[in-house]
Order: sequence, then structure tokens, then C-alpha cells
Amino acid sequence: MTHFSDLKEINKDQFFDNEYLLSIKKNIINGNIYVLRSAFNSSELKNIFRKIYNDKKEPTDNTKMVEGVGNIFYKSNFSGKGDYTTNDFSWYFFPWNSDQSGLSSLMQPYFNQVILMNEYDPQIIIKNTPKDKIIQRMQLIYYPLGRGHISLHKDPINITKVTCGVYITEFGSDYDEGGFYVFNNKKEKIYIDHKINSGDLILFYNGLFHGVDTVLKNNKSNNQVGDLLGRSFLNLSLIESHEVQNRQTTVGIKTID
Repeated sequence: MTHFSDLKEINKDQFFDNEYLLSIKKNIINGNIYVLRSAFNSSELKNIFRKIYNDKKEPTDNTKMVEGVGNIFYKSNFSGKGDYTTNDFSWYFFPWNSDQSGLSSLMQPYFNQVILMNEYDPQIIIKNTPKDKIIQRMQLIYYPLGRGHISLHKDPINITKVTCGVYITEFGSDYDEGGFYVFNNKKEKIYIDHKINSGDLILFYNGLFHGVDTVLKNNKSNNQVGDLLGRSFLNLSLIESHEVQNRQTTVGIKTID
């Protein structure tokens, strides 16, 4: 098991320096989480999220990523391998489909760097469709107040070693309890969300044991009309499509070793 080690910062020049990114890959695999502060404008991200949320269609029950699949919206209330449970809203965006929200075009230059960190060619990956087995997926996740969570788990590392997350909402203003956590080598639970702001980007090891505790908002004095309170987060990652037999999937974790 890889434990969380430290939270480190990088700047935008370093993030877009391919040689530098590859030089910190081992540090990330060893448990360090890197944060790029103010990678995106917080208001722009929240406006895009609000548009996507308000324009949502009926959720689908079929989330299989097979050839010809469109972008996907679904509500998750799920139990999977091990003790894995989720409760959230998720949107999948794929590069072979159009995206009128502006999210995909905003994220693609950053996604390209994540692809490079995992030692794939972004110009090839962006053209891949499910029949090509390895695809890029942007997953927008909304954890509603009072129930939104993902239990402790680990994600596959056969395709993606380093994954990327973009914070749309922020601990303290949009929720003030719960959120994304990891464990250090003393088995202490560390809440990463408490140290990250809306618009920040993080890089972390896909095999790091992590989860999202149920998000709550105890202080309602700063609520604004129209706020979509809760936790909104965007994951940029490479995955296997469902055209792969026996594809690797997320596994729930019962205990910390």
C-alpha cells in the first residue's frame, strides 16, 4: 500500500514542462500529491458546472463505454467490489463527442500533460475510441450535501499511474465537513480538500487509497441563492473501455494496512 506523504506545489511553467513533469512522477507514485494553484478561474468553472447541471437530461442506467457511446450522465447509488459504495451525480465527456459547455476545450491542454505523464501520446489518445481499448475520460462528479460520498477504494494502475483532479467547489464555502481523504503511514486520515481552493488542480497516484466522506454544510450563514452546494470535482484520467475483456475496475478497501 502507498501512503500519502506530503502536499507539494508546482507552478504553471513546471506543469507545462514535460521533462519536469516526468521527473516528479516517481514522487507522486510514492505518495506525494502535487497542487497547481489557480490553474483555472473559479467563477468560470462554477458557471460551466451550473450550466451542465441545469441542462442535464434523464440519467442513464447504462454506463458502458463501448464503440459509438455518447457522453453520459448518471446518478450513482452503487455497491461494487469489496465494500465500495458511491452516491453522486456523474457526467462522462469523451473526445469523439461534442461538448457545448466549453469544459472539454478548457481542460484539454491540461489533460494532454496528464497523458504525457503516463507516457502516452496525447495526439494518439485523443483520437482513440472504445475499440482502441485505452481512452481519455473527463468525469465531472457532484456530491450532494447530506449523502454525496465515495467509500475508501483504490483505482486501477495498469493504464493510469498519475491521475488529475480539478476543484470546482471549495471546502469552507460550498461544504464544511467531509470531502476527499487519504491516509498517511501512521494510518491517520488526512483531508486534502481542506487545503485546496476552487480552481486548483491536483496530481496524485491512482493506486493511493482514498475516498470522499459524506459532504455536509453546517454553517449556512454564507449561502447564496442559486448555489449548488456540495462538492464538485473533475477527474481527468485514462481508462480501459468496455471493449476490453476482464477490464480492471475500482476496488473497495475494508481496512488500512
